[in-house]
Amino acid sequence: MQNGNLKCNATECAYNQEHKCKAGSIHVSGKGAVSLEGTTCLTFAHTIDGQEGNAFYNKANGCFVDNSCDSITEPSNIKCEAHNCIYNKNKDCHAKHVLIDETNAYCDSFNFGNHVQ
Repeated sequence: MQNGNLKCNATECAYNQEHKCKAGSIHVSGKGAVSLEGTTCLTFAHTIDGQEGNAFYNKANGCFVDNSCDSITEPSNIKCEAHNCIYNKNKDCHAKHVLIDETNAYCDSFNFGNHVQ
């Protein structure tokens, strides 16, 4: 994926700034998924109430992180394990527009079917 955009509606994620992901790159799980509910953004990190600055806790790896990244994540920076998605080619996302769900951080762009050729 060369061009496109990533819109993140997961407003409880510390990387989310005005619906743009500031993680730099993300990892989407979903090996064996047949619907978007089988996917999730593993880079999602809950903000910590009362924490000063931009520090947060990443549940996926159990680490505290300082969110000082200036880059905006693009679809080309997505590593995807959802091998049943038509946009997945060799764990790279080839969707023109990627949307991450607000409530569960699902990949709302997941589309079950054959891989991109």
